[in-house]
Amino acid sequence: MQQCSFCGSVFGDRKCYFCDARCCTSCMTDDRTRCKQCYIKKRRLGVKKLLKKNKIVLGFIGFLWFYAVYPGPFLPGLDPNFYYLTLIAAVLIMIPVGLALFFWSLHPPSSDLKKEKD
Repeated sequence: MQQCSFCGSVFGDRKCYFCDARCCTSCMTDDRTRCKQCYIKKRRLGVKKLLKKNKIVLGFIGFLWFYAVYPGPFLPGLDPNFYYLTLIAAVLIMIPVGLALFFWSLHPPSSDLKKEKD
């Protein structure tokens, strides 16, 4: 068990999603994603931190794009309009990803960091 950064309790078993400070359950908000200080200050994630926390999702999207969209123009015998379809597919893939990252920064998923090892 670690010490809570706010009240000094020895039950600091959770971590704030926004400031990465150790918190006990009484110093967290009801949805257990942020500490009360981040909730009061309405703290949001910056672009760098948002990308860092979602690197698995971005890696999956990059793999999906590379596997499904990228090789199309290099296949011989395709219709020249395939380039336009490739561009449209890339934009259509990036719209939901961008929206997901934006809304996850506003309302992050609840964490289960009780068993986290430092």
